[in-house]
Amino acid sequence: MTEKDFADRSFTTEDPKDVARLECILNDASMPPAERGRELLTLAVDLTRHNRSLETASDALTACAFIVRNIPEVQSSLHLLRGEIASKQNRIRAARKSAKRALTLAKISKDAKGQIKAYLQLSELAFREGHEESGRRRIGKGLDLAAKIKDPYLQYYGHQLLGKQAFDRGNWQESKDHSEQAVESATAVGDPEVLANAFYLRGMAAYAEDDLEIAQRYAEEARESAAAAQNPWTQAEAYKLLGDLAFWRGNLDESRENAEQSLKHAIASRDSRARAHAYQLMGDLARQRRDLQLANKYAQQALWCSEACGDNEAQASAHELLGDLARRRGETQVAQQHAMRSLALAEGSGDKQRQANANRVLGDLAYLQRDFKKMMQHARRAYSQAQAAGDRVGQANAETLMARSAIEDDDWAKARIHVEQAIVLKLAAGDAEGTASAQMMLGHVLANEGPQVWPEALKNALEAVRVRERLRAELGSAAAERARYLAATWEWDRLPLQLASDIGDGWAGFELMELGRSEALAALLHRYAGGEQELPDGVKYLLAELEIQQAMAETALGPHMSGREAGLPHVDRPSVEAQIAQLHAKLAALAGNAFQQVFTGVQTTPQELRKRIPPGVHVLLLRLLPANGLGARLLYSVWVPPDANQPPIIRQRFLSDEEDRWLTELTASGPGGRHTAGRRLLRDAMHPWRRDLAMKLLPDELYALLSDVDPESDTPAPTLLIAPSGELWGVPFAALDVAGRYLLDRAALTLLPSLRLLPEASTTPYGAHHPDRALAYMAGVAAQPEREQLLYDFADRLEEVLDPEELVEKLRSGDRYKLAVLAVHGDDKLGLEQGLLLRARPRRRLSAAQLLGLRLPVHLVLGSCWSGRLSPNPGEEPIGLPTVALTRGAVTLTTALYPVPDKATGRILAAYYQQLSTNIPAPHALRNSQRRYVADTSRGALPDERAELGSAPWYWAGLTLLTTAPGQQIGNF
Repeated sequence: MTEKDFADRSFTTEDPKDVARLECILNDASMPPAERGRELLTLAVDLTRHNRSLETASDALTACAFIVRNIPEVQSSLHLLRGEIASKQNRIRAARKSAKRALTLAKISKDAKGQIKAYLQLSELAFREGHEESGRRRIGKGLDLAAKIKDPYLQYYGHQLLGKQAFDRGNWQESKDHSEQAVESATAVGDPEVLANAFYLRGMAAYAEDDLEIAQRYAEEARESAAAAQNPWTQAEAYKLLGDLAFWRGNLDESRENAEQSLKHAIASRDSRARAHAYQLMGDLARQRRDLQLANKYAQQALWCSEACGDNEAQASAHELLGDLARRRGETQVAQQHAMRSLALAEGSGDKQRQANANRVLGDLAYLQRDFKKMMQHARRAYSQAQAAGDRVGQANAETLMARSAIEDDDWAKARIHVEQAIVLKLAAGDAEGTASAQMMLGHVLANEGPQVWPEALKNALEAVRVRERLRAELGSAAAERARYLAATWEWDRLPLQLASDIGDGWAGFELMELGRSEALAALLHRYAGGEQELPDGVKYLLAELEIQQAMAETALGPHMSGREAGLPHVDRPSVEAQIAQLHAKLAALAGNAFQQVFTGVQTTPQELRKRIPPGVHVLLLRLLPANGLGARLLYSVWVPPDANQPPIIRQRFLSDEEDRWLTELTASGPGGRHTAGRRLLRDAMHPWRRDLAMKLLPDELYALLSDVDPESDTPAPTLLIAPSGELWGVPFAALDVAGRYLLDRAALTLLPSLRLLPEASTTPYGAHHPDRALAYMAGVAAQPEREQLLYDFADRLEEVLDPEELVEKLRSGDRYKLAVLAVHGDDKLGLEQGLLLRARPRRRLSAAQLLGLRLPVHLVLGSCWSGRLSPNPGEEPIGLPTVALTRGAVTLTTALYPVPDKATGRILAAYYQQLSTNIPAPHALRNSQRRYVADTSRGALPDERAELGSAPWYWAGLTLLTTAPGQQIGNF
């Protein structure tokens, strides 16, 4: 059975319990006929009301009709119920026949209520068939009769039908008037189910008129009344409306929660229409989050459900979504088929809004096919249809299509008129993303009008990027969704960066380079600075579970001993590892929630960020973009000088294919993440990558300033804080060639993913209260020089541990130390799974996830392979060992970008500890140690260990420093 077959069957299968209940009534010979008739009618009414086992309900009615065949007024009610069942089954002709028969019988028995119900049922069927005049005529007769007999329920029913019909026609005012009268009559009835339906229609009418506050109030009323009536169908529709409202407010997390509730109640109601509506909303949400695969799945489900119930409007919406998704995937033919089907269905139902949406998709497809005449035809149709439906977003989308047509004709003035009108319409509709997209388009239009309007073009493009970042913040804690959103809109960054570079607007360039960088991580760091604030309970619980699962995986099966031989219970290692991976995923989500709770989405201005930079520190921001239609990539750099009176300087460069290949090799950002090619480049001290990449990565002004620095002077070298992004994170900057010398010789270097990680002026996360003690955990002979230096510099202040469990326990309150050294091996995993190998037999790791539960010293040294590695993927929060450590109290971290040689690393770090013990700031301490190592190996001053020691960058340039206090002394040793 296919997935579609299952979707269809889920709405038609009869419940065996209902079938058994009918058979019990029919087979009970002792039951009097009158009682049997009542039981059969009760069963039919119950099943019809809950939209369940409709064939069984129909059979019950047939049996009941035989019993009461001589009572016209009862026969009338039975025919009405039979008509309702046929209508639910989409058998319109049979439903109409039953309703007409009910009307005749009601007239014979002079049953006014029966006549009104029959008129209303016939009018509803007429509306469904598109016979508006016939429907309104019959409903008028029904309402006149209901007014005469003063029946509030039937008055509610009539106004509800008229309000819904007006809503479907796009007459919002008429729908509002009738829905208000329906609410008034429903209130008089006092039935929560009736109230729920009336509230829902009133909320929909308010939503259509963009009165979101009123719509929210009535949607909540509908939800509460439906819950009181235990009516899952109305609950599903009320939650769907609440989801739509949250969607348009930009609160996607709230919208998704409501959509899930809508689907849950739709399934409980066994109503395919409600289920289609819920799936449609979930598909729209997935599209908004740029998860096209998930959006396609939900859209297909929405289509199957809407086909099962014959809802043409829902089918049109599903086809429109499927067409748009196919267009985004580049499947033009599939997109065309879905869009044409959507248009045909919308025309059949007279739905102008969906017709406009379908024509918009067809216009986009015509644009991709370079058929601009057809594109303009679809755009004009979409505009007139959206205007008729009162859909401002649809009108704006049509204006955007017409602007594209003008651009193709090089008519920039006309394009500007269209896109400015699109902005006005989208702003009025509250469509934030649409407004941002239109502003970006206006930026492109203005950029082509000439240099005189480039500042205005930059203003619009920059505002579009700001809005995008606010929308990304509203995606909540899902890091993957935030990254996907940024990756799908990376082209938005190109235009404003280009304009900022051409104009020389350093402040705009500074802001653009910082947007999209580790916002959530910065927020968490500022909240948990110093590791003093407790983690959420959920995070602590998952960390405890992770400890248990890792202990099972690491001790049950060692490298040379089975679990049984070790006397341990049998453990299914693949199963345990799968559970560990799942725990990491849950931890990432919970950590993301913690980020989101403190991330307000209010963007920090460049001027405020600059105030966080300590005096005397130079800042270099780097961003690499794919080139558009060119054989080279675009590299943007922004230099922020220490002089507060000097604005930032932005520069744009193109990387050649060869330089791009060097970057991939040096940073291990290619497939597999291996570093073999990078090792070859780093072993060659004369390779041109050092000079050529330095000329590209450093702005000319900064390059010139650094070239004038005398490496041998007693004057302290300038501190340079580099904030790279993506794959640039893995560049060994210290090895770059600046005027014939290593960049290490010209400056003291430190890294951060973003300046947002720097503390605010009022914050002092430097751990001055930490005791002047050091903690060391060292494994292997290569760590001997480090151990000896630590023992010499810290003497009785050094606490060395040998057991991994003891180390972890001490790090749970690691703020009792000022320095911690972990001389172990690392791995090349990413995110919270990244870890350190504390012991090989039995295996024991310390992962970034486990660091979340620790409190760390202000100085943390992780001189192990890959310990400084962060994800090169665009848009991802740079979560890993070093950055998680920043959230748990560490201020300075010494890490390695790639697999560094043990002995060389040990010697450099030994000198580093000696420098720190004399209270030299960490960036300068590491610089001095690396320079001393290079000098000693170059002149052969070290022992004869040529195979493991050397002066080429491979041996020393991989050690890097991250710090939130660049150029500053952290405490006193």
